[in-house]
Amino acid sequence: MNILTICGSIRTDSTTASALAVASESASGAGANVRTLQLGTLDLPFCDGRNDERSYGGDTTQFIDAVEWADGLLIGSPNYHGSLTGVLKNALDLLGPDAIRDKLVGLIATARGEAGAMNTLNHTRHICRWMNGWVIPAEVSIPRAQDAFAPDGTVRDAELAVQLRALGTELVRYAQLIRG
Repeated sequence: MNILTICGSIRTDSTTASALAVASESASGAGANVRTLQLGTLDLPFCDGRNDERSYGGDTTQFIDAVEWADGLLIGSPNYHGSLTGVLKNALDLLGPDAIRDKLVGLIATARGEAGAMNTLNHTRHICRWMNGWVIPAEVSIPRAQDAFAPDGTVRDAELAVQLRALGTELVRYAQLIRG
Protein backbone atom coordinates (compact mmCIF):
# COMPACT_ATOMS: atom_id res chain seq x y z
CA MET A 1 0.00 0.00 0.00
CA ASN A 2 1.53 3.31 -1.12
CA ILE A 3 0.37 6.66 0.22
CA LEU A 4 1.58 9.96 -1.22
CA THR A 5 1.31 12.97 1.06
CA ILE A 6 1.03 16.28 -0.80
CA CYS A 7 1.57 19.47 1.17
CA GLY A 8 -0.06 22.47 -0.49
CA SER A 9 1.76 24.97 1.71
CA ILE A 10 5.10 26.46 0.76
CA ARG A 11 5.88 27.90 4.20
CA THR A 12 8.85 26.44 6.03
CA ASP A 13 6.95 26.66 9.35
CA SER A 14 3.78 25.19 7.86
CA THR A 15 1.06 23.98 10.22
CA THR A 16 -0.36 22.08 7.25
CA ALA A 17 2.91 20.15 6.99
CA SER A 18 2.77 19.45 10.74
CA ALA A 19 -0.78 18.11 10.47
CA LEU A 20 0.10 15.98 7.46
CA ALA A 21 3.10 14.56 9.31
CA VAL A 22 0.86 13.23 12.09
CA ALA A 23 -1.58 11.66 9.63
CA SER A 24 1.28 10.29 7.51
CA GLU A 25 2.92 8.69 10.55
CA SER A 26 -0.39 7.01 11.35
CA ALA A 27 -0.70 5.75 7.75
CA SER A 28 2.81 4.35 8.00
CA GLY A 29 1.93 2.71 11.31
CA ALA A 30 -1.06 1.10 9.60
CA GLY A 31 1.32 -0.57 7.15
CA ALA A 32 1.58 1.90 4.26
CA ASN A 33 4.69 3.04 2.45
CA VAL A 34 4.48 6.82 2.73
CA ARG A 35 6.21 9.43 0.59
CA THR A 36 5.81 13.17 1.12
CA LEU A 37 5.99 15.93 -1.46
CA GLN A 38 6.35 19.51 -0.32
CA LEU A 39 5.07 21.47 -3.32
CA GLY A 40 7.24 24.42 -2.33
CA THR A 41 10.36 22.37 -3.05
CA LEU A 42 9.26 21.35 -6.54
CA ASP A 43 9.75 23.30 -9.75
CA LEU A 44 6.25 23.05 -11.22
CA PRO A 45 5.40 25.39 -14.11
CA PHE A 46 2.00 26.97 -14.53
CA CYS A 47 -0.50 24.68 -16.20
CA ASP A 48 -1.55 25.88 -19.65
CA GLY A 49 -3.96 23.04 -20.43
CA ARG A 50 -1.82 21.09 -22.87
CA ASN A 51 -2.71 17.47 -23.59
CA ASP A 52 0.71 15.96 -22.84
CA GLU A 53 1.22 16.64 -19.12
CA ARG A 54 4.71 15.12 -19.21
CA SER A 55 5.83 17.81 -21.67
CA TYR A 56 5.83 20.47 -18.95
CA GLY A 57 9.31 21.12 -17.66
CA GLY A 58 10.81 21.21 -14.22
CA ASP A 59 9.72 18.56 -11.74
CA THR A 60 6.38 17.82 -13.42
CA THR A 61 7.35 14.28 -14.45
CA GLN A 62 8.60 13.55 -10.92
CA PHE A 63 5.26 14.77 -9.54
CA ILE A 64 3.21 12.73 -12.03
CA ASP A 65 5.31 9.61 -11.32
CA ALA A 66 4.78 10.02 -7.57
CA VAL A 67 1.01 10.26 -8.03
CA GLU A 68 1.04 7.18 -10.29
CA TRP A 69 3.02 5.28 -7.61
CA ALA A 70 0.38 5.99 -4.97
CA ASP A 71 -2.65 3.91 -4.08
CA GLY A 72 -3.92 6.79 -2.00
CA LEU A 73 -3.26 10.48 -1.51
CA LEU A 74 -3.16 12.50 1.67
CA ILE A 75 -3.59 16.14 0.62
CA GLY A 76 -3.33 19.19 2.84
CA SER A 77 -3.77 22.88 2.18
CA PRO A 78 -3.97 26.03 4.22
CA ASN A 79 -7.04 28.19 3.70
CA TYR A 80 -6.14 31.05 1.35
CA HIS A 81 -9.05 33.46 0.94
CA GLY A 82 -11.62 30.71 1.44
CA SER A 83 -10.05 28.06 -0.76
CA LEU A 84 -6.99 25.89 -1.39
CA THR A 85 -3.63 27.38 -2.29
CA GLY A 86 -2.77 28.28 -5.85
CA VAL A 87 0.29 26.04 -5.75
CA LEU A 88 -1.87 23.01 -4.88
CA LYS A 89 -4.51 23.83 -7.48
CA ASN A 90 -1.81 24.26 -10.14
CA ALA A 91 -0.17 20.96 -9.17
CA LEU A 92 -3.49 19.14 -9.47
CA ASP A 93 -4.11 20.86 -12.81
CA LEU A 94 -0.79 19.49 -14.09
CA LEU A 95 -2.13 15.94 -13.67
CA GLY A 96 -4.02 14.21 -16.45
CA PRO A 97 -7.76 13.64 -16.19
CA ASP A 98 -7.30 10.05 -14.98
CA ALA A 99 -4.28 10.60 -12.71
CA ILE A 100 -6.20 9.99 -9.49
CA ARG A 101 -9.03 7.86 -10.89
CA ASP A 102 -10.01 5.28 -8.24
CA LYS A 103 -7.35 6.45 -5.78
CA LEU A 104 -8.39 7.09 -2.20
CA VAL A 105 -7.93 10.65 -0.98
CA GLY A 106 -7.77 12.00 2.58
CA LEU A 107 -7.97 15.75 3.15
CA ILE A 108 -6.64 18.20 5.73
CA ALA A 109 -7.14 21.96 5.75
CA THR A 110 -5.72 24.54 8.13
CA ALA A 111 -6.82 28.10 8.85
CA ARG A 112 -5.71 31.05 10.96
CA GLY A 113 -9.16 32.09 12.16
CA GLU A 114 -12.01 30.58 14.10
CA ALA A 115 -14.06 29.88 10.97
CA GLY A 116 -11.87 26.94 10.07
CA ALA A 117 -11.19 25.75 6.60
CA MET A 118 -14.36 24.00 5.52
CA ASN A 119 -14.42 25.83 2.16
CA THR A 120 -10.87 24.64 1.53
CA LEU A 121 -11.95 21.07 2.23
CA ASN A 122 -15.07 21.48 0.08
CA HIS A 123 -13.15 22.89 -2.89
CA THR A 124 -10.40 20.28 -2.68
CA ARG A 125 -12.96 17.49 -2.31
CA HIS A 126 -14.83 18.78 -5.35
CA ILE A 127 -11.62 18.87 -7.44
CA CYS A 128 -10.62 15.36 -6.39
CA ARG A 129 -14.07 13.99 -7.14
CA TRP A 130 -14.04 15.75 -10.51
CA MET A 131 -10.78 13.88 -11.19
CA ASN A 132 -12.54 10.60 -10.23
CA GLY A 133 -10.72 10.19 -6.92
CA TRP A 134 -12.49 8.66 -3.92
CA VAL A 135 -12.44 11.17 -1.07
CA ILE A 136 -12.89 9.37 2.22
CA PRO A 137 -15.42 10.65 4.78
CA ALA A 138 -12.80 11.34 7.45
CA GLU A 139 -11.28 14.77 6.85
CA VAL A 140 -9.80 17.32 9.21
CA SER A 141 -10.36 21.08 9.37
CA ILE A 142 -8.07 22.89 11.79
CA PRO A 143 -9.14 26.40 12.84
CA ARG A 144 -6.56 28.61 14.54
CA ALA A 145 -3.87 26.23 13.30
CA GLN A 146 -1.15 28.58 14.52
CA ASP A 147 -2.20 27.63 18.07
CA ALA A 148 -2.73 23.92 17.37
CA PHE A 149 0.94 22.94 17.08
CA ALA A 150 4.01 23.46 19.25
CA PRO A 151 7.11 24.93 17.54
CA ASP A 152 8.48 21.39 17.07
CA GLY A 153 5.32 20.38 15.15
CA THR A 154 3.68 18.30 17.87
CA VAL A 155 -0.08 18.61 18.30
CA ARG A 156 -1.18 20.52 21.39
CA ASP A 157 -4.79 19.32 21.38
CA ALA A 158 -5.39 15.63 22.15
CA GLU A 159 -8.67 15.50 20.18
CA LEU A 160 -6.99 16.97 17.10
CA ALA A 161 -4.22 14.38 17.38
CA VAL A 162 -6.87 11.64 17.47
CA GLN A 163 -8.55 13.06 14.34
CA LEU A 164 -5.28 13.32 12.41
CA ARG A 165 -4.19 9.81 13.36
CA ALA A 166 -7.63 8.45 12.45
CA LEU A 167 -7.41 10.10 9.03
CA GLY A 168 -4.11 8.37 8.23
CA THR A 169 -5.37 5.01 9.50
CA GLU A 170 -8.72 5.27 7.70
CA LEU A 171 -7.04 6.16 4.40
CA VAL A 172 -4.96 2.98 4.54
CA ARG A 173 -7.90 0.87 5.74
CA TYR A 174 -10.19 1.99 2.93
CA ALA A 175 -7.42 1.63 0.33
CA GLN A 176 -6.78 -1.94 1.50
CA LEU A 177 -10.49 -2.75 1.23
CA ILE A 178 -10.68 -1.42 -2.31
CA ARG A 179 -7.44 -3.03 -3.44
CA GLY A 180 -8.50 -6.36 -1.90
